[in-house]
Amino acid sequence: MTQPPSHTAYAKLKITQIKPNGWIREFLCRQKSGLTGNVAVAGYPFNTCLWAGDKMEGSPTAWWPYEQTAYFLDGALRLGHLLRDEELLQQVRANFDYVRSHVTPSGRFGTELSERYRHWPYASFNRALMCEHAATGDDSIVELMHRHYLTFAAEDFADVLELANVEQLCWLFDKTADPRMLAMAEEAYALFRSDLRYRNWAGGDIDFSSDSGPTTHGVVYLELVKIPAILYRASGKQAFLDDAIQGLQTMERDHLLVSGLPSSTEHFAGRGASAGTETCNTATFPYSYGVLLQITGEAGYADAIEKAVFNGGLGAVTKDFRSHQYFSSPNQAVCALDSNPFGHHAARMAYLPGHDVECCTGNVNRFMPYFVEQMWLATPDHGLVAALLGPCSVAANVGADQTPVTIDEVTDYPFSEVIEFRIGISAPTRFPLSIRIPSWCSQAQLWLNGSPLPVDLTAGRFCRIDRVFADGDRITLKLPMQVRLSAWPDGGVAVERGPLAFSLPIRCEDEVIAGYAKSSAQFPARARTPAQPWNYALAIDAALLGSLPVHTGQSTAYPWDQPPVRISVPARRVPAWQLQSFADARIGAEVTTTPAFPQLIEASAEVETLELVPYGSTLLRITVFPCC
Repeated sequence: MTQPPSHTAYAKLKITQIKPNGWIREFLCRQKSGLTGNVAVAGYPFNTCLWAGDKMEGSPTAWWPYEQTAYFLDGALRLGHLLRDEELLQQVRANFDYVRSHVTPSGRFGTELSERYRHWPYASFNRALMCEHAATGDDSIVELMHRHYLTFAAEDFADVLELANVEQLCWLFDKTADPRMLAMAEEAYALFRSDLRYRNWAGGDIDFSSDSGPTTHGVVYLELVKIPAILYRASGKQAFLDDAIQGLQTMERDHLLVSGLPSSTEHFAGRGASAGTETCNTATFPYSYGVLLQITGEAGYADAIEKAVFNGGLGAVTKDFRSHQYFSSPNQAVCALDSNPFGHHAARMAYLPGHDVECCTGNVNRFMPYFVEQMWLATPDHGLVAALLGPCSVAANVGADQTPVTIDEVTDYPFSEVIEFRIGISAPTRFPLSIRIPSWCSQAQLWLNGSPLPVDLTAGRFCRIDRVFADGDRITLKLPMQVRLSAWPDGGVAVERGPLAFSLPIRCEDEVIAGYAKSSAQFPARARTPAQPWNYALAIDAALLGSLPVHTGQSTAYPWDQPPVRISVPARRVPAWQLQSFADARIGAEVTTTPAFPQLIEASAEVETLELVPYGSTLLRITVFPCC
């Protein structure tokens, strides 16, 4: 079992030690048969040689095609390992092989570019190499990366996006004990912090230690906020960790949405019901929060990852994983080629195989593999941690004698309240097993082989069971899910249960866009417009929560298609709340979009019953409602 570095609570296992089951495996299989396995349909740069060529076609100097394809390669590699899919693995490894065979005499690899941020794509490409090393034990990867990074100086990684390479420097310090790697990493971060010229991205200062809150590019901020935490893990210097924690806290305070993801269109945009988020965040969020989870051992980071993936992540893709949004929102009653109110390009709200900018198309391949690889973690005392919950299995060596164990996590979570952990072990062995009790669950229950276990089940913490486990032991965890209301700006409210936000699913007119360049017959671009009323205010208050009908049924193989949990709520129509069209001078086009609430909520007298479903099951939806 992988042992954590000295300044971290938990460590990742090899990705191959975790086996996705149930709906998670079905999602990953759809990902393979969808965009991940057919990414060329998304157009440039995914229809080129990727990293397996001297120069990517059409990119003599630009860094961004290498960034976007590196995202894809990282996600496809992890998906290949999780599904044991040799086709995907070989597709990615062809890029590794080309890079290995084209190292300069100095030791540097990859295409030399002349633009600013030209070293930024290395961070994601080398993250994929790090995963490959963990999965295969191929130490030539360490040598390859070590020689590569020795050709740089700290100044090369001080400038905003370039700072992401500090992750690789710290990884190399852990693998080689070369103090030059850590020294370069610390100096790069010191330069970044000390000079606004380095911290500035598109007019927004990235200062994690500031209490004023971030206003910069959301994806860049989330990508970099983990860097000081990684420096803490390598050095033990508390000031680094303080920066990361402060940076996440202010971001959450000012910008976190009911989807679990922050607003980011492209810059942070507050917490309003009509705010949107860039789909790249579906990957950067679980990865960066996972770093903080591993280092601090704080269960709240795992809560945040689940909410972001189950809601914002799944809500930004079609359920066949054949198209995705560039911007998505908790409230989106229209997703067409002319429905993006956030500037940049009119079609970014539509579900398309590829968009005008392809970063999200690369990143969307990573979010579920990132989730799965963190479902189980290792502890320094030879134990295991069930960190992110859902159907899966884990195989590891535990206890003082490193006894092989398998644990099958049998559940339909997050649709089911019950999770059973079935233990298979060759001989009775003592080891600690920690299970996360989510912060939203105040009445968790735990049994061992049918008998209650007298352990601490405090919400928002890890329950630790340190005992001798025998083959066939079964631990049953029940997490009662209560319906709750969450408050949002302008008097908005949302209905939540467990880790899921619930939305009004809007039946839509579904039009295939003929002639859209980044699409095909099997991967069509579609415009979706509402075919039913959606402009409702909830006729509800906290006193009615306990009486709201929660309808539960049998889960299917993929419950996001036909969700087995639905919540009925009373509501009234708000006639003044209608789709809004306006001429957007930023993009030179008229857009039609879902507006904010009317200033005065005048609702009809008739009370109707709405049936809400999980956010991740929807395409068009209303999630944050006004009240009447």
